[in-house]
Amino acid sequence: MDNPLSLTPNVTPVNDITYMLHVQSQGMCSIATDEVFVRVFKKITIPNTFSPNNDGVNDLWNIDQLITYPKSVLTIFTRDGRQVYRSIGYTQSWNGNYQRQVLPAGVYYYTIDLKNNTSIRSGWVMMLR
Repeated sequence: MDNPLSLTPNVTPVNDITYMLHVQSQGMCSIATDEVFVRVFKKITIPNTFSPNNDGVNDLWNIDQLITYPKSVLTIFTRDGRQVYRSIGYTQSWNGNYQRQVLPAGVYYYTIDLKNNTSIRSGWVMMLR
């Protein structure tokens, strides 16, 4: 916070935070308190390859920081446009399966809607087995 005594301070928190404001009259006759929650949306990193072969290395397609967008929608499609994964909020990384069936190695396509009035992100991910 650039100036905690200002009525309009600039803040640049690293993580989500709640700021609390306490105001007291000069004669200490009245006190008011209010708070504001600041959500920090972090830059996501989207890997282009993963290998769900149960060797303990890159077994999940994990998108760093996507969890900071709790309303985000991640959708994954096959080459012919069949949806094989959808997540609202990012509570679980994709393991390369569809309806408990192992999908074949290959290129899959994704869209990510962060639900924060930014453009929908799209691209591809290579799944190696």
